[in-house]
Amino acid sequence: MDKLYIGIRAEDKSYMERRTPIPPHDCKYIMEKHNQIQIVVQPSTKRIFTDDQYLEVGCLVQDDLSICRAIICIKEIPLEKYIEGMTYLNWSHTLEGEPYNMPALDVMLKKNIRHLEYERIYDDNGVNITSFPYAGIAGIITFLNEYGKYLLKRDMNTPFLQIGPTFQYYNKKDAYEALQKAGQAIQERGLPPKLGLPLIIGVMGSTGSCGKGSLEALSQLQITLVNPEDLKELVRNSNDKKHRNTVYVCPFKTTHLVRHKHDVHKEFTSQDYYENPLDYEPIFHQKYLPYLTILVNDIYWEYKFPRYVTDSQIKELFESGNSRLQAVCDVTCDLEGSIQFLKKFTNPDHPVYFYNPISQQVHDEFDFKSQNDIMYMSIDFLPSQMPYEASMDFGKALRDIVPHLAYSDPTKPLEESGLPEFLQNATVTLHGQLTQKFEYINELRKLNETETDHQNFRMITSYYSNKINTIKDNTSIDNKSLSQQQLSTESDAQDDRFQSEDLSRKLHTSSSIVETKIDEDRSTSNQRTFDEQIQIS
Repeated sequence: MDKLYIGIRAEDKSYMERRTPIPPHDCKYIMEKHNQIQIVVQPSTKRIFTDDQYLEVGCLVQDDLSICRAIICIKEIPLEKYIEGMTYLNWSHTLEGEPYNMPALDVMLKKNIRHLEYERIYDDNGVNITSFPYAGIAGIITFLNEYGKYLLKRDMNTPFLQIGPTFQYYNKKDAYEALQKAGQAIQERGLPPKLGLPLIIGVMGSTGSCGKGSLEALSQLQITLVNPEDLKELVRNSNDKKHRNTVYVCPFKTTHLVRHKHDVHKEFTSQDYYENPLDYEPIFHQKYLPYLTILVNDIYWEYKFPRYVTDSQIKELFESGNSRLQAVCDVTCDLEGSIQFLKKFTNPDHPVYFYNPISQQVHDEFDFKSQNDIMYMSIDFLPSQMPYEASMDFGKALRDIVPHLAYSDPTKPLEESGLPEFLQNATVTLHGQLTQKFEYINELRKLNETETDHQNFRMITSYYSNKINTIKDNTSIDNKSLSQQQLSTESDAQDDRFQSEDLSRKLHTSSSIVETKIDEDRSTSNQRTFDEQIQIS
């Protein structure tokens, strides 16, 4: 019987990218369970698992993957490396019509690629298979390393200097040991009063997968959790001796961030907020931000939502002398998004920049003369900093999916290809065309060519790529229909009664897009909270 070859690409988007979608032990599992399948791995000297480890479990290791029926990787693929007629499973970052990745989509169409997107694959519980906490965990570890250096530049020696950047640790266990030692040192030796005690870390989006990851990492410092309502009193008692030996962490939900414009006493529901975002106004910057030393941003956000901290709001806080904010760890990484003064993305070589909220200037280096600069970390590929755990979870998610790619026939129509329905729903391109569920991308591209208002374009984009496409086709791996409560973290919960003409009214812009009919029998009563909707690739 002829072998069915499945390829694993060597990741090459960044020299920091050491993840693999399938670790050696999962390759062994696949090949033992399916004797006809042979896995071929491209060699890599930087991958978290060595070539020898793959050879030991029976994989082939070679550069040429053209013999494969499908190729699996994590990040985007260089345009010149797409193989004609191949099946690919990866993140393409094309589903929202992202202009910078439209050339990749064009190549996939031209080369007759069958492309499947991680973003549209769900497990039996309706959670996206790549909804991992590692962005939140990795973000906190690297941030605390940078925060220690920031405080040192302000003439303060703190236990945070004992923490290294995330990528220097082999696994989470090693990193957490460093955090625990730093936490113990804080309890024993304390923090310098010059820091501006109490040290309070606020976490927006604390109940999502990334938010939970951030809280998990912070908890290694032996933190004290506080409620948002307790912040004012905590800061008022700034001379309390226990502050020297305590790191306070305050989790925030969406209900703490906004209120209804026309009825301030209206009970917050995520469903109403999503349906009518323009009816809400931010309150976080006034009610809670003045008490925070550090802000961690793990919140799910789209351009249709109000910003939670704007340039003018943070400027006003600093000019009034009512801000304690020293640093931001932005895991979400929406450029000028939920926090408007995210002005640029950073990388592990240079994890932070500095923002002066009064002059509204960005500096790459710490200004020793400025007393107002906010340290800002905005690395937009944090999971790559934890390649071991991230790869292990990828393997668990993919090992029962891979055989479907091997046995299916990409030359046949999608419904006859042998792919189960949950993978059909994740198939973006086939036979040189967008599949029916993803034809909306063509309309988004037209909008990109004509829409000059960046924010309106992004709002329209987020609406059509998520709302139309995902809701009507959310079928899990077990081929079970998903409820509203079960939508994926990145594609977010939606309301199937929200009509396209209503969108046009809300955005004050016209659109020629005709909304695809959405299943009418999907309930919105169990819509999950927005804090649960975050996934970072």
